[in-house]
Amino acid sequence: MKRFFAMAVLLMVSASTLAANLYRYENDQGVMVINDTVPPEFVHKGYDIISPKGRLIERVPRALTPEELAAKSAEDRAALDRAKQAEADKKLLTIFSSAADAERARDRKIEAIDVNINVTRGNILKLQGDFNTAQAQAAERERAGQKVPEYLVENMDSLRRQIESAEASIIEREMEKEVIRKEYQNDIERLRYLLEQRGQASGQ
Repeated sequence: MKRFFAMAVLLMVSASTLAANLYRYENDQGVMVINDTVPPEFVHKGYDIISPKGRLIERVPRALTPEELAAKSAEDRAALDRAKQAEADKKLLTIFSSAADAERARDRKIEAIDVNINVTRGNILKLQGDFNTAQAQAAERERAGQKVPEYLVENMDSLRRQIESAEASIIEREMEKEVIRKEYQNDIERLRYLLEQRGQASGQ
């Protein structure tokens, strides 16, 4: 009975082994070998997983060399850049139908900033007038040999800070105008190129 049981187990193990997938790989001599495992030193060369009947189940490619990995990374980055550019172009053509549309949008933004700058300049003139008045009052007190009141000094300091802040704001807005011009110039040039390409394609 024990002998029968041992034979049954042996047959089951043999059947399991026969049913397992095999591996086909190339050894150091360049000879194709079929085995139930792939030695670690040959894995980098790539191998095939085959059925017990020899049918190809899966092909595992060889490992890439450092040079190939670098080239693949460069190709992947280039493909990603192309995809991003295509998405940006699609968005650009959705927003603007022509380069003139983009120019008008640019001009509207710059005009809005100019309005803000002009308002700020008007505020500066008023603040400067108030400061000159306060300064004159302080000078009058000093000429009369009187101490300049603290409230007058504080008012002059506050007016000076407001003027400096307003002037800094104008500088920032002028810089913002330059950024807008550059950004829109890139969009305008890209639009012209895309529309030219589209025209050439439709004319073929």
